This record gives sequence, structure tokens and C-alpha cells, in this order.
Amino acid sequence: MGLFDSLESQWLEKLLPPQYKTVEPALLQDASSTSFLTYAERLLDEFIDKLDPGSDKPQKWKRSEQGYTIYLKIRRNLILLSGYDSQKNRSSMPKKFFIQWERQMVAKKDRGRCKQGTILINDRGRIIKRNIKRSPFFTGIYQRIRLLDHSLLGTSPTGTSSSPAIDPLLLNQLDNLKRITSHSPIKGVIHSRSTRLINLFQKILPELEPLDLEERHVVKRMLTTELPDLLTGYISLSPENQELRHQDLFQALCKMELTLHEFLDKIEDNRLSRVDHLLKVSKLRYDK
Repeated sequence: MGLFDSLESQWLEKLLPPQYKTVEPALLQDASSTSFLTYAERLLDEFIDKLDPGSDKPQKWKRSEQGYTIYLKIRRNLILLSGYDSQKNRSSMPKKFFIQWERQMVAKKDRGRCKQGTILINDRGRIIKRNIKRSPFFTGIYQRIRLLDHSLLGTSPTGTSSSPAIDPLLLNQLDNLKRITSHSPIKGVIHSRSTRLINLFQKILPELEPLDLEERHVVKRMLTTELPDLLTGYISLSPENQELRHQDLFQALCKMELTLHEFLDKIEDNRLSRVDHLLKVSKLRYDK
């Protein structure tokens, strides 16, 4: 999408009735909403492992945990996903979402598409209805539904072997980090650790899909705020105070690096599970 396309879509959205507008980020940024959507993503990962790829019969699952309930129904032409957050013992606003996904075989494309995506939010008795088809908070859910769609057909999503585009804002942050690490106080082991972190960001940013909502938030927060703030704060210190804080900064960078390695391990495990799943589908189809 080009700049003018983006501006046009933003202008058109302002003219839409409230129920057709994309849900405002402020309505989904609380910890409870993050847990709710992360739970839905985790369950979709489980459902993908459990589905029966050789069956044309409708399949359905339901799971409830800690006030969250997720329903998944698979039909020949549609995947239906819905979630309900009862908010028991929590203070934020209860939410329900509904997604209708038109399956690949119906859409006649290399991928299915979201036919309908809606969220209902109970704000102290007032129901707020919004669209979630273009909400970045639901990106992980849509990516998993797409994988589920392909898994049912025993195929692999096209383009998974190539690197998806990285958000230009995050690329700018990477360039900013490179500029920060070029300052003279960033030297020795501090420079080498910072460079390793930049390299890890370059590996992980194109492949955020297997991470849950909280983990993706940690990666972006580390890149956009925590690491640049740490390094620029260190640069601003006097040489004497830089020496006093050198070891603490090194340890902080090591902890960040460890966290990113854990996320990369999860991404690799996800790749492995996809291959294992496709091998299982192949075995079911061709072992006779």
C-alpha cells in the first residue's frame, strides 16, 4: 500500500459509522486484553496440532480458562473463531470478538481472507462495537488462522520461506541504534554486545508471527525504548560515572540478549512443528 492509498483509507475510515471503524488501540492496550488475545493465539497453535487434515467433516473446539472462552468451528467454506472474556475478578472492560474467515478454496487465492471481524466491548454497561479486520492487535490471530487454513489442505502458506517486510518505523529504530553505537563511549564489550543485539533484532523482526502478543511487545519495546535509552543515558554520563556503571550496563545487555535468544528458539521450534505437521499430513495421505 502506497502513501496515498494509506492516507485515503484513513480519510475514508473517518467517515464510517462507529461500528465499522477499526478498534482504537487504547481499548486493547490493557494487560487483560493482552492476556485474552495471547490466550487465543496459544489455543490456535494447539488446535493446529490437533486438527484432522484428512477429514471433510466440520470440526469444532471449545476451551475455557480463567474467564476466557474460545470457540473454533471449521466448515468446508469458513473458519469461525470467537472469544469471550467474562472478566471475572478483573477490573477492565469485558470483550467478545467474532471472526469469519473465508477459506482458501473458496477465496480462490493462495490465501483465505477475513470476511468479517468484530469486537464488542462492555464499557460499564455501554456496548462499544468496532471492526478488527485491520487491527494490528489481531495480526497474530489472523496469521494463525491462515496457517490453520493451509494445514487443513495439507499445504504450506506461500512466501513463508522469504522474509516478510519489516515495519519501516522499526527499521528506522535499527538505524538509530547503529548511530548510537558509533559514539566513542560505546566501545569494547559494550559495543560488541550492542552489535550482537542489533544482529538479533535483524533476525527476529521479520519473524515475529510465532511469538505471542506480549513477546512481540517486549521485542518492540526493547528496540524502540529500552536499549536506545540505556545507551544514550550511558553516553551522557561523565567518564568517571561511565566506568562505575560499565558492569551494570554490560549485565543489562546480556539479559536482553538472552531474552532475544529465547524468542529465536521459540521461532525455531515453531518452524520445526510446522515441518512435523506437514510430514504427519503426508504420512496420513500416502502411507497405505
